[in-house]
Amino acid sequence: MQRQSVDRKELASLVAATGAEVPQTALEPLAEYLEMLCQWNKAMNLVGPHTWQDILARLVVDSFHLAGFLDKLDLPESPLSWDLGAGAGLPGIPLRMVWPRGAYYMVEVREKRALFISSVLSRLQLPSTHIFRGPVEHFFQGQYYKADCILSRAFMPWRQLLELAAPRLQASGVLIVLALEPAPGDLPAPWRLAAQHSYVAAGHGRWFWALAPSAASERLTYDAAMHGTN
Repeated sequence: MQRQSVDRKELASLVAATGAEVPQTALEPLAEYLEMLCQWNKAMNLVGPHTWQDILARLVVDSFHLAGFLDKLDLPESPLSWDLGAGAGLPGIPLRMVWPRGAYYMVEVREKRALFISSVLSRLQLPSTHIFRGPVEHFFQGQYYKADCILSRAFMPWRQLLELAAPRLQASGVLIVLALEPAPGDLPAPWRLAAQHSYVAAGHGRWFWALAPSAASERLTYDAAMHGTN
């Protein structure tokens, strides 16, 4: 498979234009990831965009904004995070380049995508970042601890996701949904909207929902308010 080269200067310029805070140390591993993704994409059709510039603008930019959103939540210093339906490692792999806190597990049932993620992790060696290949039910069976943070991007309809995540999330934990619309106002009990963030990527609005059980939601909202007064 022919490798598409990423121009490092152009990459730095495009990343800066996103408005997100991305450290210089993340640019080289990001370039390598984009090159690998373009290379594998030609044979396996892992993602829709075909150029690294389009992949960056339409897919990777979410990870940068997500890192800042997660840092504003009242998560433990070293949270246990599960990324359900990781696909080609988005948002997980770029996220771990800029948000290395705790342990991060990507779960992907599709063999080709999981194999790609494994190859990326072998090359980049991101801190405490892992891939589980198989159904989420099998992943859950092997987990002793509940998650502090569960993330999902188009893995399943959000109402089904709430049912799936509820028994596997710490009482103080949070469920992060990457969406193309604002959070609904009719969340089923005991879920509440703890925080929300909107931004524009590739000319379209996008949202992060942070959903938590009511007690956790009250604590997260209070913490956000306190930080806002400082």
